[in-house]
Amino acid sequence: MDSSLLLAAIIILIIAFCFSPLGLGGGVLYMPVLHYLADWPIPEAILGSLTIVWMVALSSGLAHSKGGHADKEIANSGIITAVPSAIIGTVLAWFILSYISDIVIKVFASMILVFVIDRNLRKDKDIEIVGRNISLYKKGAAIGGLSSGMLGLGGGAIYVTLNRRILAMDVHKASGTSYLISSAVVPMAILSHIIIEQSHTSVYDNVGILGSLLIPASAFISAYIGARFAIRYLPEKIIRTTFIVAISATLLRYIWDITSIIV
Repeated sequence: MDSSLLLAAIIILIIAFCFSPLGLGGGVLYMPVLHYLADWPIPEAILGSLTIVWMVALSSGLAHSKGGHADKEIANSGIITAVPSAIIGTVLAWFILSYISDIVIKVFASMILVFVIDRNLRKDKDIEIVGRNISLYKKGAAIGGLSSGMLGLGGGAIYVTLNRRILAMDVHKASGTSYLISSAVVPMAILSHIIIEQSHTSVYDNVGILGSLLIPASAFISAYIGARFAIRYLPEKIIRTTFIVAISATLLRYIWDITSIIV
């Protein structure tokens, strides 16, 4: 494992530890970390990101569920539409990367980051409650699944927003329910990328057998400890502020790439 990949792995573990309590998991950061810092092509970065996202979703979902911060019935409602959408998102990513340009992927990723920043900057009192509408919830979950397949995300930013605005869940329950959806959606996105793009062979070549086992396992442990620890002890404001700074820096880098093509 070269030094750049080692640094990327360390940063990913820190992200998994620090941000898992938000229900966002840090998925919006894993792909750019692997792409820009470890210098992985977009297809490999997406698959690597999805693998870490799955580990974080499983462990953080477990931590939140143990604390009673999850609604399995609602999660199942979201899974119904999010899973097939993840497959569609994978096909779209393959088509865009094969026949158009990875800049299109970065444009979509930038849009998601703007959405995440906006949601995190809003205070609870500013959140408009739409009202319990399961049909609308399923449609929103489908967008989360689409982002998983296309961008290597867990879709947590979308699921948490749905849980807060449509179902008026508190922060922790919204996060735990989000992780339950991601735990089912992300493996389908991973499988779809393996079948369609065959990028798993390149990922394995980059990290080797030790990295293939150690990095996901470490992410699982880091996210579990982070979720259990931060839920009890870390002020949400500090976690959220750090997260916004990190994704803002990522957004600026995407914008740099996009404008360099336009100019």
